[in-house]
Amino acid sequence: MFKNYLKTAWRTLLKNKVYFSINTIGLSIAIAVSLLMLLWVYDEKGMDKYHEKDHQLFLVKRTIPLEDGVFDVYDGISYPFLDAAKDQLPEVEDYITLGATFEDNLRIGDTDFRAPGAFTNTAFFNSFTVPILLGNVEDLDNKPEALAISERLAKRFWGEEWANKALGSPVHIYDNGDYAVALVYQDFPSQSSIQNDFYYGFKRHLSQNDWMLEWGNNGMQGAFLMRPDANKLEVAQKLETLFQDNISGEFKEGILLQKFSDNYLYNQFDEQAKVAGGRIEYVRIFTVAAIFLLIISCINFINLSTAYATRRASEIGVRKAIGAKKNTLVGQFFMETSLITSTSFLVGLLIALLLLPMVNTLTDKTLSLDLSQPYLWLTLAGVFLLTTFLSGAYPSFVISSFRPVAALKGLRKEQKSTTALRKGLVVLQFSMALLLIISALVIQKQINYVNQKDLGIAKNHIISIHQDEVLTQKYEALKNELMNSEGIVDVTLVGPSPLSTPASSSGVSWPGKSQEQENVEFALLWTAHNFPQAFDIPMANGTYYREGTQDTLNLVINQTAADLMNLGDDPIGKTIQFWGGQRHIIGVLKDFHNRSLYEPIQPTVFLLDPNDAGEMFVKLEGAKTEDALASVQAVFKKVLPNNPLHYEFIDQEYAANYKAETLTGTLARYFAFISILLSCLGLFGLATFTAKERTKEIGIRKVLGASVRNITMLVSKDFFKLIAIAILIASPMAYYFMSIWLSDFAYRINIPAFAFVLAGGITLLVALFTISFQAIKSATANPVNSIRTE
Repeated sequence: MFKNYLKTAWRTLLKNKVYFSINTIGLSIAIAVSLLMLLWVYDEKGMDKYHEKDHQLFLVKRTIPLEDGVFDVYDGISYPFLDAAKDQLPEVEDYITLGATFEDNLRIGDTDFRAPGAFTNTAFFNSFTVPILLGNVEDLDNKPEALAISERLAKRFWGEEWANKALGSPVHIYDNGDYAVALVYQDFPSQSSIQNDFYYGFKRHLSQNDWMLEWGNNGMQGAFLMRPDANKLEVAQKLETLFQDNISGEFKEGILLQKFSDNYLYNQFDEQAKVAGGRIEYVRIFTVAAIFLLIISCINFINLSTAYATRRASEIGVRKAIGAKKNTLVGQFFMETSLITSTSFLVGLLIALLLLPMVNTLTDKTLSLDLSQPYLWLTLAGVFLLTTFLSGAYPSFVISSFRPVAALKGLRKEQKSTTALRKGLVVLQFSMALLLIISALVIQKQINYVNQKDLGIAKNHIISIHQDEVLTQKYEALKNELMNSEGIVDVTLVGPSPLSTPASSSGVSWPGKSQEQENVEFALLWTAHNFPQAFDIPMANGTYYREGTQDTLNLVINQTAADLMNLGDDPIGKTIQFWGGQRHIIGVLKDFHNRSLYEPIQPTVFLLDPNDAGEMFVKLEGAKTEDALASVQAVFKKVLPNNPLHYEFIDQEYAANYKAETLTGTLARYFAFISILLSCLGLFGLATFTAKERTKEIGIRKVLGASVRNITMLVSKDFFKLIAIAILIASPMAYYFMSIWLSDFAYRINIPAFAFVLAGGITLLVALFTISFQAIKSATANPVNSIRTE
């Protein structure tokens, strides 16, 4: 029986080559793209889940009450709180100190490498799954000079003989001093959000920064390793009580616990400090997009199957007349569907394998079709069964339900319900395609807005160079040499980057400050006197710090800060409290975006303290960028011959902050293109079928004088009505979903009307071309041959 099914199905498919080809091509493309997207989704959802103690690891964050009952969530936490929690709460097995990742130059002998690193404690390696290959992990807490490095970094320094040379080797970190390698750990896997290549001990960092011993500081991140049987809600309440007992102020901050592995996908919080999303939104978007593509290709299958079913009425009639049961016929047609989906699956897998390197480059991941993974087999089986069922169920029951008497008499007219369903499915697939097209246009518009928005600060043709101790000592010599070099416009010191100011403080007070404003955080920037000139930031009022002074009595703020403090039209000369001391306002800088465009501009205090700035910025002449970079390299080689030069363009750093959005825009464009391609592929099949079914009608109309244009419109008009309905359905849906996506941005575009017009226009034009090709072919055929048909 099975062999007979297979033979019959194969012969039927070969007889209907157009039908077979369109379905196979459409399903192959949809399966390949959906599979690649699901691989990306699995990878995203698996980030940080590999730790053996995953269920015990929790990040600790602060919730800060602002005005009007709004809360902000900060990652920073104080060391004394972490230490006290371990000592006083039995549920806390250990605490983990997590320093902010930074890049620095490491030297061994005459060899320099730049690598990312941070400080931490021994508990980090005991809690997270980071296998130790060499050395004693306890040394990180017990020896101030101890340095942990990754296997990757060890190989860069000593090659394949690293195991014999690494331990005990002296390492100089340019901005942190001298160390000795105490342990080598296995590289973090690709599914880790942490990818640091070195760690030095937290105790050494603490000894050099005793301000971290204060309960009010928030200079690092922290995590807890909970006992396996600990109740998270109970521990959170105990931590809250401990924290509140040790801080002052009426409007107190709070504590928030979040599972470490959840932080990667869920790192955005609403005004009540509840999880509101994050990267999980993009995972959801592309999961839905992948399902959309599968549904669109399955709709093509259903529509073509039910359309071509009328041509098989006689076959069904004969089969039923000689005793074939409905179950037998359903099995036969499911076999045909399985043949198409199996062929499509093999082709789709091949396409996915060919596209995988390009997808890895695009997403900056190392995805692979690892057939040893059970989840991949389950995914493949699930997609195959879903596609086969969606594609084959309805057509099989429609075809097998033909009445034998009517079928044998040649009465092949379709039921109205079947025709209505096919039209509805065409509307559905074009609605999905239009939804993707409109979304892609809006996302791209927002990304362009982000990249091209006037931030109120110069970001083009400026490079940043990390300021270590040696650079600080030689800064004046470097600046003088650079300012006399070709292509250099200005040189200044700022820290941190003015485009991203993570440093902040609530230690600002002013007359009339309300209790609700107690915890308002002010961004802090340590600068040199020429900071505004170098970054083209105009003064709104007053002046900036004068050159040659060390001004500790005055202060410069931005407009947002002046408005928040309600200093009036002339804030110059007003006195405020900053870190317990009185300061006079001497200047107000015009606002510039010092945070992500997801957030509003933060009130900011600018300090004159170039030695603590942290970064040197060199402004280059736009037309002479290459000459200017050569000048920078030459000057550094002359003034700092032993310091390796590493620089970054700050506009590229800024763009990197929106990497996820850029990737979303790129993938959305691909999805939109593929969805309209699949939809029009099905439309082409339906147009071909319609034209063949109406061959005799078209011939008679031509004999009676109908023009090619008349006949083309006759064949096309019904399809255009369906597409017009799809436009009306998809437009409000796209507006709704894009409004939700844009609401995450504090600064965003208004959804442009042109996105709907352009999407509808593109769809109609592509559909017109697709339908007209077959319609014109039928309209230009010899009417004599057309009338002879049937």
